Amino acid sequence: MNESLMTKPTYPEPLRLLPDLEAAAPFPLHALGELLGGAAAAIVEAVQVPEALAAQSILAASAMAAQPHGNALRDGQPIPLSLFALTIAESGDRKSPADRLALRSHHGHQKALLEAYVEKQRRYRDQRDAYQRARTGILESGNSDPEVVATELGRLQEPEAPALPFILAEEPTLEGLQKSLLRGHSSQGFFSDEGGQFFGGHASRPENLLKSVAGLSKLWDGAPIIRTRSAEGESASRIGCRLSAHLMIQPIVAEGVLGNPIMRGQGFLARFLIAWPQSLAGTRFYRNSDPNLDVRLVSYWERMTQLLQLEPRVNDRGDLDPPTLMMDTPAKAVWIEAHDAIEAGLGRGGDLQEIKATAAKSGEHILRIAGVLAIVENTSVLTRPIVERAAVLVRWYLAEALRLTSPVAVEPHLLLAQQLLDWFIERGWSTFDARTLQRDGPRFARKSARQRDLLLATLTLHRQVLTSDGKHYRVNPLATSGNAAFVSTEMSPGVANVSPASTST
Repeated sequence: MNESLMTKPTYPEPLRLLPDLEAAAPFPLHALGELLGGAAAAIVEAVQVPEALAAQSILAASAMAAQPHGNALRDGQPIPLSLFALTIAESGDRKSPADRLALRSHHGHQKALLEAYVEKQRRYRDQRDAYQRARTGILESGNSDPEVVATELGRLQEPEAPALPFILAEEPTLEGLQKSLLRGHSSQGFFSDEGGQFFGGHASRPENLLKSVAGLSKLWDGAPIIRTRSAEGESASRIGCRLSAHLMIQPIVAEGVLGNPIMRGQGFLARFLIAWPQSLAGTRFYRNSDPNLDVRLVSYWERMTQLLQLEPRVNDRGDLDPPTLMMDTPAKAVWIEAHDAIEAGLGRGGDLQEIKATAAKSGEHILRIAGVLAIVENTSVLTRPIVERAAVLVRWYLAEALRLTSPVAVEPHLLLAQQLLDWFIERGWSTFDARTLQRDGPRFARKSARQRDLLLATLTLHRQVLTSDGKHYRVNPLATSGNAAFVSTEMSPGVANVSPASTST
């Protein structure tokens, strides 16, 4: 056989379109402690998700279970234990399985409350009907003495409707959350593995966004809920409500969330513990692992169930009145040292200037996380080891915030070119022509012929696609998706402070 016929074709080495994003530091699972860290490690092994993703699920779920049972105390000021977590992960990164394991006890408790509510509601209807019948009988008795009628009515005891049974919300509006907290359990959780449905739904409409952001921020703060409505019976107020949240969103949603000026300007995002772990897709080969038999998860579920079933302390009005968790002297010294180090980083030339709003709340985050750890570990004092561990966790979150806001100079057309290349690879478009792309390609490439030609020229210049006539193209077999090199091809100026500086290779 002719040797030339056996020679394999060679292709030019493609040039990277996007720069590398600094890799995230390993999540300090040990700082979560034996119970919570063990549960997170078990989820990592069973579901094969990044450690940060598992830790986010465990930490937020634990905060919801712990939040009604204590407040951290700092110089006489009570600090709620509620935590807001935001995890950015691509579709297929197994967000749902991780959250299901972290929230198994919570869903079990929710089911029990719903089942009990059916019987409570039945008894309430019977008592309400009897009350109304007795009240009507007194009013229609013909007695003309108002004082006598009032006395007889006063002897009646109007039944109280049972509390709404919901403790978990997935797609709430602010109004729905407030109503549930006012008329139901005063400690709840907002967990959604499709957080984009919230950020892209009713709550994020321009006319609702500011109100939603402000309302959720107040819930994180532990502020009273006050609803004033014109309709009779719709106005209400309640103090001491607690809400923890874990929202998981895809990178394309993160573009609008992390860069939204209202969410950033109102300090809303600063209240979140944010993680964007690198996808493990392509490395998750089958493992024979049954999480139901893992003693680490079983112990975690048992503790969560205990906390969820434990009746919280309330005041005379029935509002939450959690006991305080004092810092002992060594713990206070550790907290002051961590707080002051963060504050120093906010000064001129400091390392934390880029994330000023987030860093400014880090001292409080340390106390909130320390409080959660203390409740879970069944101690009423914030000790030095607990505060030290909480500080380690917060330092990781600060480093992650810096990583995600570090300036990355990328021209917008390079981002779109990478997005188009990924589109070709995902759909198997190995060969195509410009006309077909204009007709059947993604919307952003069909915006105009000029846009299409600019993207194709960019891909050709970087040898990601090959052409000999400028009309017919072939994806370079050596081209690969940019997701491995750059966390997301969907990033925008809002996500990474992208500037229009040149990054030509």
